[in-house]
Amino acid sequence: MFGKRKTDVLIVGAGPVGLFTALSLVERGVEVEIIDAQWRTAARSYALALHPGTLAVLDEEGLAGDFVRRGYRLDRVAFYDGGERRAEIELPRLESVFPFVLVVPQQAIEDAIEERLAARKVKVKWNHRLGRLEAGEAGCQALVQKLGKESTGYSFAETGWVVDREITTEAAYVVGADGHRSLVRRQLGIDFPDLGGAQYFGVFEFAADAEAEHEVRVVLEDATTNVLWPLGEGRFRWSFELEPPEKTPERAKGRLAVQVGAEAFPHLDAAKLAELIAARAPWFTAAVRDVRWSLGVRFERRLASSFGRGRAWLAGDAAHLALPLGVQSMNVGLREGRDLAVKLAAAIENGAGDLEAYGRAYHDEWRRLLALDGRVEATAEASDWVTRRAARIPAVIPASGRDLDRLLEQIGLRLTASAP
Repeated sequence: MFGKRKTDVLIVGAGPVGLFTALSLVERGVEVEIIDAQWRTAARSYALALHPGTLAVLDEEGLAGDFVRRGYRLDRVAFYDGGERRAEIELPRLESVFPFVLVVPQQAIEDAIEERLAARKVKVKWNHRLGRLEAGEAGCQALVQKLGKESTGYSFAETGWVVDREITTEAAYVVGADGHRSLVRRQLGIDFPDLGGAQYFGVFEFAADAEAEHEVRVVLEDATTNVLWPLGEGRFRWSFELEPPEKTPERAKGRLAVQVGAEAFPHLDAAKLAELIAARAPWFTAAVRDVRWSLGVRFERRLASSFGRGRAWLAGDAAHLALPLGVQSMNVGLREGRDLAVKLAAAIENGAGDLEAYGRAYHDEWRRLLALDGRVEATAEASDWVTRRAARIPAVIPASGRDLDRLLEQIGLRLTASAP
């Protein structure tokens, strides 16, 4: 029932951020253990694209080339108001090795990183969840629970997950990449306040008889934000902002399946998709062949009060939540994982890793992305339409950091810092 293990870094959560953190550590000679309560990587997910800056980070670990070969390149972000095109942003104008956004499903990202880890003899311990964490000055002790299936009943058997075994893992450091319900964050007693402004979206992934252009299209109406992502090979994803349902759906990012159709919003079927397209994007005239899946979901804005302390640190959705439209949470999370790995490796080797600087830098970046510090300012070059919608635009741009600033400049916007 009980066992004991030791490792340099225990990583809780095997989504893209946890896996990339692990790979970045392994490449620097650090021993890792990765656990996840699920039994496999994501089957479907909201995240679907890599930012220019993220591709540069992935390229440092030798991953970007394969993604570029397999992914679908997007060169523009176009803004619409109903049927009228109002503005556009050109990604190739970025001074970047990868001046484009690349459509790559989250599952493909996870699978590729897991394969790289396996080639280095590192395997994810699926069906292992964190039970308890004690983070002290000299290291961490984690109770890890190995899950197994148990069937009960006679005529009609029911199968559920039970704890098969408990293992105590001693680690120099722990990384919590275990999502918005992060047990690592809760065990550390770090607040995760709701910043207000939750929004509801209907997400449809489908095939259509259309020639996909290499651009993301954002429909900004007075009251709603809607985004069309071309996925390549005749596939598309629409995200339409909706009125809150009578019963709020759970924001469950399970790895086995998504809530489909009647399991979330009963009205999210092909007819509803056609209705939304006709009302908000009349220029999308392609015939929809089939809706492969649809999902109704509530998205929140949250930011942890800190990214960790001492021997335990957070990355990805464990530390922040944002709207999915610009795919910022996963992309910034991947950068967090790499930067945290660099500092952890230095701390393990010679005690020189400045982990507090990691926490401060990304906490500040997310305060800026979530518009908690400063504001979006329209310059003289901005059109009246852009000026009126300025506050809503940064969240839909697939970029962060300096790339975000440069793209906003193209339409006459800039993010300003609050006065000290």
